[in-house]
Amino acid sequence: MRTMPPPGSRVAFYSRFSTDRQKQTSIEGQERLCAAYATERKWIEFKRYSDSERSGTTTMGRAGLFEMLAAAERGEFDVLLVEDIDRTSRDAADMHQIAKELDELDIVICTVAGGVVTDIELAFKAVQNQQFIKQNVLKSKRGQELAVSQGRMSGSIPYGYRKVRKLDARGEPINGLREIDPEKAPIVRRIHEELDAGRTTFKICATLNAEGVPGPKGKPWRPGALLGNRHGGLGILRNPIYVGEYQFRKTSRRRRKGKIKMRFTDQSERMVTQHPELVIVDQDLWDRNQARLAENIDRPFHTKRKVEYVFTGRVHCGVCNSTCIVSDGKYVCTGRQQKGICTNSRRVPREAVETSIFDRIKVHVLNTAVLGPALTAFREEVERVRADHVARVASQGARLKEIDQRIANLMVQLGGAAEASFASQLLMEELERLGAEKRSLERQVKQAPPPPPVAGDVEAIISSISDTLGHLHQALQADDAEASRAKELLRGLITRIVLTPTPGSVTDGRGAGDMTVTVEGPIATLIALADLNIDRVAKHGHRPMFGLHNATAVWTFSYVLKWRDPRLATVHADLPIIARLLDEADVPVSMEAMAQALCDAGPTAGADADRSPDQRARNAVSYLQTWGFTRCINMRSPDTGYVWNDRGLSDDEWKARIAEPPMTRTIPVLRIIPPEVVVVIVEQPPRPDEEAGD
Repeated sequence: MRTMPPPGSRVAFYSRFSTDRQKQTSIEGQERLCAAYATERKWIEFKRYSDSERSGTTTMGRAGLFEMLAAAERGEFDVLLVEDIDRTSRDAADMHQIAKELDELDIVICTVAGGVVTDIELAFKAVQNQQFIKQNVLKSKRGQELAVSQGRMSGSIPYGYRKVRKLDARGEPINGLREIDPEKAPIVRRIHEELDAGRTTFKICATLNAEGVPGPKGKPWRPGALLGNRHGGLGILRNPIYVGEYQFRKTSRRRRKGKIKMRFTDQSERMVTQHPELVIVDQDLWDRNQARLAENIDRPFHTKRKVEYVFTGRVHCGVCNSTCIVSDGKYVCTGRQQKGICTNSRRVPREAVETSIFDRIKVHVLNTAVLGPALTAFREEVERVRADHVARVASQGARLKEIDQRIANLMVQLGGAAEASFASQLLMEELERLGAEKRSLERQVKQAPPPPPVAGDVEAIISSISDTLGHLHQALQADDAEASRAKELLRGLITRIVLTPTPGSVTDGRGAGDMTVTVEGPIATLIALADLNIDRVAKHGHRPMFGLHNATAVWTFSYVLKWRDPRLATVHADLPIIARLLDEADVPVSMEAMAQALCDAGPTAGADADRSPDQRARNAVSYLQTWGFTRCINMRSPDTGYVWNDRGLSDDEWKARIAEPPMTRTIPVLRIIPPEVVVVIVEQPPRPDEEAGD
């Protein structure tokens, strides 16, 4: 047992306060008490150490404490003086460790409140301080639970809401009140609507940032602010507060090795309260988005990528069954392009396939012969599902009434039981179980009923579906939420597309040729479009998902898509000019001569008519060589040129002609003058005497 240090001992002060809610003057007050105590005992002050806004439950981040221990290790003081033992630490293990180190260094711990700290006092106060912290935590939780049960909230304010400043009867502020922020709430609704329309979180954030909309805490928008955490119900797309449901005790915290570890609690451990005045997002829209987010949890990463085109992943090769992808605007077989296992070299434009499919659906599927029986089956199935739903809701409602009655009875029994008795614990467990079952049944009762059957005659339904298809096809041309929604709806109409080269047709060397297109899709998705207009479908409509049985028949049809490369029109227009040069030439015709002839002839018809004469000449020669009509006589000089294959001359004979051109007789230019007619009159002149006689 240590005695009071003698006068002249070197003393160090240590002070601390816990949170930013306390004042810096707390340190000054502690140091003033320590200075008076040391002066009274004539100790020599060595140095003052302190930690501001640092909890006593851990030693992490307490620079002043470690600086003091380092000075003690160097033997710079003899006494450690604190206001009370809890200023050093409120954790029993940490306090004993600090006391042990100082005792080994022969340093005495003194407090202003009690003098020299004995071993018994140290043990008692260390445990007492630790229990004090635990009791404070429990009291704080009870206070928070009481506030939540009274309709208030705890924690940070979610985006879209703001704090309500209100005073109670005593004039003190009431904490935990929230209200909808009229400036931010539309942003929350817009985010949910755009996700429902099929836009990715990345595109939503990019659009908001481009428009200069401030994100949470004034920072730029990021996908993480939207998605949050699926286990904790965090993020704008996952926080249930936006449908008026506040969840308390989402997380629990544990201190481990000086650090706080947080985990998300199970749904059954949370305290849930309803706040209809805080609803920002409609329940139906919320449910659709939660279902959409849940779809991405267990899907492979490569399938989570948003499709670029309306039929991406749905188009297959009819030769090897590989997927067809879009390359340079045309569908090509990956079995040939990437794997080398397919002979299908056809390349058909994506837009031509999409347009032809939508046009053919209107002809082959949207007719009374196909949709008539399907509509009858659809109506019957919807009526059966609706009847099952009504019966299930009635059963769940009866069960809810029974649970409410049992909860009321248990509350009466709990009021008569002792607070800490075994019976009260059993009653609480039963109440928790019934409460979880009640919440589950309430969510099931709120589920929307199945869609109503489609009304009207078959002709009107077909006309409505046809108009909707046309609007959706037009909406694909834009780059916004409506285009994304239209893309998703149209993808739901088609389950598989097969592209097969038409037997007997030929290709033009560039992959163009007749293609047989086979299309498959469910009838129910077409029927779902009957009562929807383009605005509601593109922005707020439900995706075409059905659980119907006999109404989900699959339609299929095939047709031949004739495709010719439009660039060949220019080639065909230039061929007569090139052919005339080859017919009249006694030596190979150079590419420069062909280009000059095309330039002299002027523009021709075709998609590539505006190209340079050199390019047009190369395209024409390439076409002729592909079909085997011409060949190149390569002289490795400007004399290199092209000739007809059917001229019957070998390459050596053509080269000889270049070396010694054939003898030719040149006919001089003859000037042809029209014949002239000259009339000459010859007669004798009159005699003089005859003139005189006259």
